This record gives sequence, structure tokens and C-alpha cells, in this order.
Amino acid sequence: MTFRGVAALLIAMALVGCAGPKIEPLMPTPVLYSELDLSPLDNISEDQRWKPRKVYYATTRQRDADLQRINYGNDESDVISAGMSLIGFGGDSLTWSDLRDYSRSAERPSVVELSVAGLLEAGRFRPSMEGPVSENAAEGLAWLMSDMNRSIASARDKDLLIYVHGAKVNFYNANAFAAQLDHFMGRDMTSIAFSWPTRQNILSYGIGDDVDRAYRAAPSLASLIEVLARQSDARRINIVCWSAGGRVVTSALEELYTRNQDSGQDPREQFRLGTVYFAAADVPTSDFVEALPEINSLVDRVVVTLSSKDGALDMGSTFMGGGARIGQKSQDLTEEALNTLIAADRLEVIDVSRDWEGRGFDITGHRYWINHPWASSDLVLAVRSDLRAKERGLEPTEFDVLWAIPADYPERLKSLLTREGMRLREVDSSDEAN
Repeated sequence: MTFRGVAALLIAMALVGCAGPKIEPLMPTPVLYSELDLSPLDNISEDQRWKPRKVYYATTRQRDADLQRINYGNDESDVISAGMSLIGFGGDSLTWSDLRDYSRSAERPSVVELSVAGLLEAGRFRPSMEGPVSENAAEGLAWLMSDMNRSIASARDKDLLIYVHGAKVNFYNANAFAAQLDHFMGRDMTSIAFSWPTRQNILSYGIGDDVDRAYRAAPSLASLIEVLARQSDARRINIVCWSAGGRVVTSALEELYTRNQDSGQDPREQFRLGTVYFAAADVPTSDFVEALPEINSLVDRVVVTLSSKDGALDMGSTFMGGGARIGQKSQDLTEEALNTLIAADRLEVIDVSRDWEGRGFDITGHRYWINHPWASSDLVLAVRSDLRAKERGLEPTEFDVLWAIPADYPERLKSLLTREGMRLREVDSSDEAN
């Protein structure tokens, strides 16, 4: 076997962490809820207590030629298909009360599986590959945008959340992950799954083919953000990306900046981008640092998490090239790169492994951001609130942009976020008056 073949095989063994199981189980309960004895479903009114959750989607996957069912395969499309999916939580025997209790408990008596209960494609539009997307590019999606704005108007939180997945997952996975993130943010927001056409063969990513697909999907994500900024009533548009999805998001934000840099508008006001959260991101550090000034000018906050033992990123940086990844802890930064990071006044870097000896455990793997209750709690708070790092219970370090999860993290959450005083975004008085 050639070196390239060996390298691809090793990458395949390491990067399996990018993929979820065929049927995705509900993520472990964030410590935010289990320690404070809260459920994300506590504020759901009785007439809204319905186990499935609606998630909007946008995808550059080609729709299968099947008139009896909707599915999107692995082929690339030159249009963005958009619609909504209905994600089921648990089987018929699981009641709403069960789901509420399971969502506050550190231990569950059974696994809650997520399923696609229904799909509806509302329309398609063609992304821009050069300048800003045209005013009428998404005119065929008027009904969908109207439905989305009704969802935003009826939600306690007026923000949008876009989830961008990693490699080796299918269309279902993107929607299931978006739904469970939405679930643990209190089902208070309106969520969108952006699904790019990675294949369910990690070799396709390891040898670079799906890396190219990630970058080719970026202009479509940029166009989606432009459409949402123009046509949605969202207060802010937040983005959570994982692993290879970080490449899509980094490139999309660069594209968004370049397209609109001569618009004469403040980009933060124009696109209303809130928190952009890079979880265990497989983005070469050099690429991210180069793009950071532009990203910083676009968003309210950018959060990057890193871990000392992320086998997928360690193997990827070794055999795929491109140097260290932003999700890796051990990095040798040049003075220029370090200065760029420090100058980014909206950047928060969270080293989830720092001072692990004091905690008695490390936070490792490639899915820690969703599987570890401490890491997932900060993700929920970073997106679902306007709290800065210290207000979320994180510990400052010698660098202004670098934060750690302290050994007394659950106790800090209890003192900062009591049941009565949890400061999450609520409908303000002017909204209630309207």
C-alpha cells in the first residue's frame, strides 16, 4: 500500500468521530440543567407540549429522483433546496413528562432516539457565486420565509440558529443535531440545519475530495445568510459548526465579507450575526487566523473550543496537511498570529482541557462539545444568552482571549444562574406590547 493509501486509512480510523450513529440518540443532558434541577422544557406552554420539533433546512445536496419520498443524497447540487423537517424525540411510549424529566437528568433509564417524522421541501434558489445574492433570488421561498417569521414572532427568543455539520454524515444527521441543540436551548429559538454534501465514507474527506466539497458549499451558506438577513425578522443569526463544518463557515464568512465590503453598511447591522461557535473545528489555524479580522468585523462574538486529545483533529493535521487545527490545544503560534488573536476583541477561545488535573478529568474526543455535559452547557449559554465568558462561569487565563472550564464549574453555574435569576434572552416589554 502506498503512503497515501496508508494515510487515508489512518485518517479514516481517526475521523470516525465526525460521524454520528445511524440513528442519533439524544445528547447527554448539559450540567446546566442537571445541576440546577431545570428542564429545557419548563417554559413550554401546555398547548405547545408536542414531542416532535420543527427544524428548517437548507441543503446543497441533490434531491433523490423519488416521487414517493423526499430525501437528499450525496451528489452536489447547483441550487439550494429549502424546507422544513419534523424530528421525533423517542418512541410512542415516551410521554412529554418523560421527555421533560429525561432532559433534566444526568442519568436516563433509556435512550431517546431521534427520527425524521416528516419532510417538506418549500422551494429552491440559486446561490450567488460572485456578488451579493439578488433581491429576488429566493422569491420562490416566500411561503417558507413567512412561516419562519411566524415562528420567530411566537418564540420567546427572537434569534435564529444555523447548525453546520461535519464530515461523514447524511441529511438526517444535520437535522437531528439541529433539533437536539434547539431542544436544549429551551425550544425557544428557530433553528435551521445547513446540510452540505459530504459522503458517508470518511476516506472521501481524508483524501481531500469532501474538503473541496466543503469549500464549494461555502458560497451557498453565504447566500443563505444574505437571504435570512434581508427577509427574516430575526434579532440575531447564530451559527454552530462542528469539525469540517468549520471550513464551510470560515470560508462562507470570508465570502460574505468580500461580497459586501463596498456596500457602505455596517456589516454587523447588515447581517445581524450573533454568536458563531466553532466546536472541535477542523480548520487549519493559519487559514482561520487569516480570516479572523474579517470574521471579527461581521459578528457579535466568535467562540472557538479546543481540546488536548481530539484524535480526529490530531490525525487529520498529521496526514491531511495544512498544519495545526483551531480545535487542537498544542499549537505553536507565530507572534503575528498571536497578535491577530489578541486584536480580535470579539473572540473567545475555550481550552476545555486546561487545568484538567484540578478537575480530576479531561474533556476529550471529537464529540465532547455535545457529549460532555460541561462543554455542552457553555455552548447552550453562549448561543442562548448574551452572557460573556466570565458571566458563563468560565475562568480567565493569562491571555485575554483564552478561557478555561474551572473545577468548580457546576457551583459557579448555580451561583450565577439560579432558577429565578437565569438571564436568558426573553421577549422584552415592547415586543409584548405589540
